Amino acid sequence: MAKVKKEKKKHRQTTIFARIMLRLTFPLLFLAGVFTAVQLTNQMNSMNRSYATESRFAFDTIQKALDAELQDEAIWRDPANLRIKLKELSDLSRVESIQLYDLFERSALFQDQASKWDRLDQLAMEASLQHKQQGKPYFIRVDKDTKRLIAYAPLQGLTEDQLWVARIVFPLAHIMDALNSSRWMLGIMFFLIALTGAAIGRGLAKSIVSPIQSLNEATKEIVEGHLGMHVQISTGDEIETLANTFNRMSESLKEMKQRAEDANPLTQLPGNQGIFYQINKRIQEKQKFIVFHTDLDRFKVFNDAFGLGRGDDAIKKTAHLLRDVMATVGSKDDFVGHQGGDDFVLVVKPSKAVEIAETIVKRFDSEVVKALYRKEDYDRGYFMKEDRRTMQETGATEAKVVKFPLIAISLAGVSNAKKDFADYFDCLNRAVPIKAKVKSEIKSSYFIQE
Repeated sequence: MAKVKKEKKKHRQTTIFARIMLRLTFPLLFLAGVFTAVQLTNQMNSMNRSYATESRFAFDTIQKALDAELQDEAIWRDPANLRIKLKELSDLSRVESIQLYDLFERSALFQDQASKWDRLDQLAMEASLQHKQQGKPYFIRVDKDTKRLIAYAPLQGLTEDQLWVARIVFPLAHIMDALNSSRWMLGIMFFLIALTGAAIGRGLAKSIVSPIQSLNEATKEIVEGHLGMHVQISTGDEIETLANTFNRMSESLKEMKQRAEDANPLTQLPGNQGIFYQINKRIQEKQKFIVFHTDLDRFKVFNDAFGLGRGDDAIKKTAHLLRDVMATVGSKDDFVGHQGGDDFVLVVKPSKAVEIAETIVKRFDSEVVKALYRKEDYDRGYFMKEDRRTMQETGATEAKVVKFPLIAISLAGVSNAKKDFADYFDCLNRAVPIKAKVKSEIKSSYFIQE
């Protein structure tokens, strides 16, 4: 079941580019919709203004033509003769229909489907008569439901009882008309929006998707163990910052791996490679620092007297002490490494060197040495042990009991404050005479040669 769910989840996975384009599509469609609505609205308004001007001209023409026709007595004897004239007038303009209404008879002159008059028509006819009394030619009503202009023009015959009203219907702009008129503009607009979307998508792919893909590929390389991988991304934004952070992480992982491989198995401190890197790095960066070559005095005697297990314990306690002092007294960038056996290397800032050395010497004698010996031996400052080696060398039959001084720590420090180190090996060579000098002391001690 878990496998099926995992496969389904994998199947639903999409690319960043696809998600970006999907989210970009909706704003672009919304923009297209808004532009279309604005364009069609403007087009309809423009067409309606044009139609309004055209309709007024048509209304004037039709009213004048009908007024002239109604001066003919033959028309009043047989109104059917007007049918042909109304057809001609309709064809000459965009008029949709013309109906005549007899106000005294209260009926349409020609009964057909378009001659139905409702209450609004009755009110409009009364308004048209008021317009006639005011000297206005006709009354216009806008039918918003059917998108039409309807003009009501009173027509006076030869006598006062001959009064008709012409109902002239003129169509307004329809949405399909506006759409047909704007099809080229809308087509260009949709093309430009699609082109803009493609350009934005390509830009996003170049500035976002491609860098992320590069980071993903580099991450896969790191997962496979190829540490130290770098990616070159120059976007000038957070992605470039992420890439730089990734590069630093890759280098850090490489260094961590090297330190882990180089670490001393007993103390887990960095070994010779780590020591070489730390010293050489500071030399190349022209830093001022002090290197302490540290070892345990009389460690071989201690090993011979108490065994290798106790000797390993002495080294681990010493490593723990050095690490603790560097963490509490030293600076952030100070370093402690383990060359092997009882030899350690400290790399410290000059300002902290004396305090570090004094703290190590003091704590080593009061903590490490005290933990390694019996109380009576520690209080005396030495321990008693048969000297079997001398017995073997001289061939004596009995071994003498000899006093052996307690173990001590020596710190031989060399500084580049006055003279730069040429390289790592120069640093080591300059420490040799200092190391011999400081080990001549019985107790734990240090010395710094500038």
